[in-house]
Amino acid sequence: MKYSEFKKLFNFELPSYAADLYEDFVSCYDGSAALSEEDALLVAEQTELPDEGKESLVECARIINENEISRLCAAFIIYITVTRRDPWVNHIYTDDLFNVDGIKKEQVNWVIVAAALANTLKNKKPPKDLNAENLNAFRGYSRSCLEKYGYWGILEWNWNMLCAGGCMFLFGILKFVPGVFGDDFKVITNGKEYVSLACGEYNADKNGALTNDASVSVFKTSFTENESGYIGNRISARGVTECTVTDFPKPQWHDFLTSGTYTLNIHIPSGIEYTPEKIKEACRMALAFYKEFYPQINPAAIVGYSWIFAPELERVMPKESNIMRVNRSAHIIPTLGEYGAECRFLRNGSGLQQRIKEQTEKGVRFHYGIMYIPVDEIETLGKETE
Repeated sequence: MKYSEFKKLFNFELPSYAADLYEDFVSCYDGSAALSEEDALLVAEQTELPDEGKESLVECARIINENEISRLCAAFIIYITVTRRDPWVNHIYTDDLFNVDGIKKEQVNWVIVAAALANTLKNKKPPKDLNAENLNAFRGYSRSCLEKYGYWGILEWNWNMLCAGGCMFLFGILKFVPGVFGDDFKVITNGKEYVSLACGEYNADKNGALTNDASVSVFKTSFTENESGYIGNRISARGVTECTVTDFPKPQWHDFLTSGTYTLNIHIPSGIEYTPEKIKEACRMALAFYKEFYPQINPAAIVGYSWIFAPELERVMPKESNIMRVNRSAHIIPTLGEYGAECRFLRNGSGLQQRIKEQTEKGVRFHYGIMYIPVDEIETLGKETE
């Protein structure tokens, strides 16, 4: 079957890298079960699914495996998301993979995630075998499907696939997953300090925030890189973009974070003791683990993207608050993404949300921010950057 014919079997557009892997997949595909009964039982037991959930998972796997086409489709999804993907690659964003007579789309997804989870359980050795966070996520999303639809399956399978693929784990207070830096920004260094630059033409307002609203723009950023150096608008460690353009000559300055640079990305659970000390402890554990199990990564920095890293939070939060202590210890890059009091990551009725609401009513725009901590600054976390 040609790839052009094969991809028509799916209910979504396969990612571009899938085409490059198709021939390799065909050459090694032996028709094996997408999820064996043995692996289904392993996952069910490790995630403590009740008997009805265990039986349903085995039955859904059986239905997929009995159909040659659905078994082939399942095997390919597993191949490109688990077998052959780098741990930071997860570019399948869909709730509907492919059709299988006799089961719902949430059950198709369930089998795929269970197969990835089984792979991790058998072949990885992360903290506490797999990490209770991932096991709990599988069980929680599975039960949520039962409560919502009346049958066992899985919700939010893409997020869980990322976890189950064996690369996202909870260390201390933070979840970590390998990643690569994007191409919207660049961070350069002279060996002593780090400078963030916007890689392109962005509108910026009077406060140095990037914006999509041209009506509030007072200047535009620019960026040029050539053999002589980097020329662009410097972004301070607090996330404020300078209106003047600065020349950073080579070889005094060189790339630190650029498109494709390996990083460790963090995800921040709610209700944690979010302090520089706890973050430092979590980063130490994560760096040690990934160094052993993913030595090819060798991350240059810890990176996060969140509303918590909004430069504008300085207007509404006490200087001594933990969020501000962390933000002043790290390097912040503003983004175009804006949020207000309705942001779903803010707790309804919290004092912080109320303060944000009051400021948005006054015209203040809050932006999601990128935070990065160079690996060599982890041990000094807690000391404010200049």
